[in-house]
Amino acid sequence: MLRSYKQRLKGLLELGELRKPMRLLLIYVGRYWKAYAGLGILLFAGIGTTLFFTWFLQHMTDAAVQGNLAGVGHYLLLGAGGTLVSSLVVFCNIYLSTTAVQKVKADLKNDLFEHMLRLPAGYYGNHHTGELVAHLTHDVDSIDGAIGSNLLGLLRLPLMAAATFIYLVQVNWQLSFLCLFLVPLALGSGALLGKLLRKHSKALHEFVGRMHSFLGDVFSGHTVFRSYMLENMFHSRYMEQNRELLRMESRLALLRGWFSVGSGAAGSLAYLFSMGLGAYFVAQGNMTVGSLLAFVSLMQYLISPLSGLAGLWGGFQRSIAAVERIQRVLEEPAEMKRWPLGKADTPALRWGLELRQVTFRYEAGKEAAVEGLQLLVPAGSVVAVVGPSGAGKSTLFSLVQGFYRPTQGEILLDGVALDFGARPELRGYMAYVPQETSLFSGTLRDNLLMGRREATGEELVQAAKDANLHEFILTLPQGYDTEIGERGVKLSGGQKQRLAIARAILKNAPILLLDEATSALDSETEHAVQEALERLMRGRTTMVIAHRLSTIQNADLIVVMDQGRIAEQGTHSELLAAGGLYARLHRLQHEQREGEAEAATAAG
Repeated sequence: MLRSYKQRLKGLLELGELRKPMRLLLIYVGRYWKAYAGLGILLFAGIGTTLFFTWFLQHMTDAAVQGNLAGVGHYLLLGAGGTLVSSLVVFCNIYLSTTAVQKVKADLKNDLFEHMLRLPAGYYGNHHTGELVAHLTHDVDSIDGAIGSNLLGLLRLPLMAAATFIYLVQVNWQLSFLCLFLVPLALGSGALLGKLLRKHSKALHEFVGRMHSFLGDVFSGHTVFRSYMLENMFHSRYMEQNRELLRMESRLALLRGWFSVGSGAAGSLAYLFSMGLGAYFVAQGNMTVGSLLAFVSLMQYLISPLSGLAGLWGGFQRSIAAVERIQRVLEEPAEMKRWPLGKADTPALRWGLELRQVTFRYEAGKEAAVEGLQLLVPAGSVVAVVGPSGAGKSTLFSLVQGFYRPTQGEILLDGVALDFGARPELRGYMAYVPQETSLFSGTLRDNLLMGRREATGEELVQAAKDANLHEFILTLPQGYDTEIGERGVKLSGGQKQRLAIARAILKNAPILLLDEATSALDSETEHAVQEALERLMRGRTTMVIAHRLSTIQNADLIVVMDQGRIAEQGTHSELLAAGGLYARLHRLQHEQREGEAEAATAAG
């Protein structure tokens, strides 16, 4: 029977579900055990000052009733000393608790961000940027209750109630035991709502994460929603989300309100009960007026802590819901076991890059994105990868860079299997110039130095010159220290591409991966970028994803992909002679260019 009762109580309070998140928090709390030990001492000091003031009220009142002026003066001096001690306890408690909580949150943010940086590309593909940001902001900021106020309150209130009862027994044991019957009412006033609080808090956290994702999409795509006049639609959607958020927060407020009502009702009932019985004892001569005032005032510290436990438990569970979301991220297996070492001279490629029967699926059981890839990229060669949209070209590049691991087969670098998880420094062998350049807020210099942070000023300028970017930079008021805006919004497409090329030049990696960097540029800009690319490719092993077949006719090897497989490979002339997919694609592009030229002539 007792065991069954314990199990029901455990299920009601959800103690089993708290173990994992509490183990995580204890790791961080343990780093600042001295501060929390100090808070423990202050906890007992706070209870002591509360009991002291009750004692002071009792004896001060009795001295006044008895006309003992000397006693009144004596107790006033003691009260002044108690006030000083109480003020010091309050100050130290606020300072220590705030400092400890902020340090724990800072450590958790640092570790969470570090872990996120180690996660594989697949995780980022399955989770929205706004959701990831919400983990580092909203979720971490919501754990205060589990490491600060609510946690300390859950420890302080039961101790306060126990100490209060012991003191009340000494004041009047009959009245104390009669009031003890109110304790179950105080404990049960909000316990049944704890489960609901956690459920709704968890749903609220998840909804806020989705709102962050929505806002991230809106602000990152501001040019699109202006172009298509979607302001009204997005505003309506945001208003709808805000209404739902308000509804969820109102429901939580309602639950917290019931906690408060239960606590207040139990406290009021205790006050009336103790005052009524106490007045009877005073009238009978079994209790002094001072004892009655002390009893009534201290009675609040017996009932309020017990009824307040429900509210604190609800707040604690709201914080635990945020910890669980953070823990799910921390439990995701990281790609890298350690950070890459600092930039060092990467040895030259001796034999080349090889793919041996590489197959990859983005999800188990799904159709393979690439299958059975067998390819050798000799050192110093230029290999172009072509094919229709969806053929698997970008997936191939992602595999070569280690963003994903092959489902089957292996990728070798100079005969050694690539394992970026165990050896992240292998990425030093590769420089990547994407079709859409990723830039970061900051200056041109900051973004260029991402290629090699220890590069000298002369190397930086030379890389910009080689990328046909230096002359443009000199026209800017702050030169290399010009802010480029979020994601390089202040730069044109060609300038972004040349900055990416300069960054790759600075990295000076033996393998170069080019994801057609000129397909979206005008002819003049394309010429400047193409010149920069040719300088970058000199002496390097290069793989190129090409959309315009005219740009890769001189490649040492052209690999034609279709439906995730290598359909054919050879030189430009060999593939034309074979009359396969490459020849068909080449003919279609040639006819398209001729049609565009005739249209331009007719328009002229």
